[in-house]
Amino acid sequence: MTIGTKVLKGALRKIGAHSTVSPAEPDTLVEAMDTLNTMLQMWRSQGIIMGALPLKTPGGQLGEPADARNAIEDNLAIALAPNFDNGKVVVSDDLRRNARDGYSWVKSLYQVITIPDKVPSSTLPRGAGNSRGTQRRVFFGESGKLDG
Repeated sequence: MTIGTKVLKGALRKIGAHSTVSPAEPDTLVEAMDTLNTMLQMWRSQGIIMGALPLKTPGGQLGEPADARNAIEDNLAIALAPNFDNGKVVVSDDLRRNARDGYSWVKSLYQVITIPDKVPSSTLPRGAGNSRGTQRRVFFGESGKLDG
């Protein structure tokens, strides 16, 4: 669980939009926060439930699991890159590969899997609970004699 600013600056650093020499502007952090919230909501709608909370301010607690932080940063960097490219390619092949692998990792760990209820087959053999729609039972009538 980390402070949102660390994740936002980490993603911006990966595409060259933040450094100690030229730190990201507050407006840039708010834009990155909005993109992060959208990305996490998209993951949540795909069934990836990892407990990360949407940020209300860039300095809020994200609440993500420790093993998902790099995947979140890499995928956020990919999502933010078109806003900061200035005509240059800022997304390296390594970053793309890491983002794809990280997403697969997070999906394998945190995606909710629902197991459907078993539906009985209509092709059961006779005698295994399938009577092919006919009643083969003997009932006693009101007179106490066998009807059937």
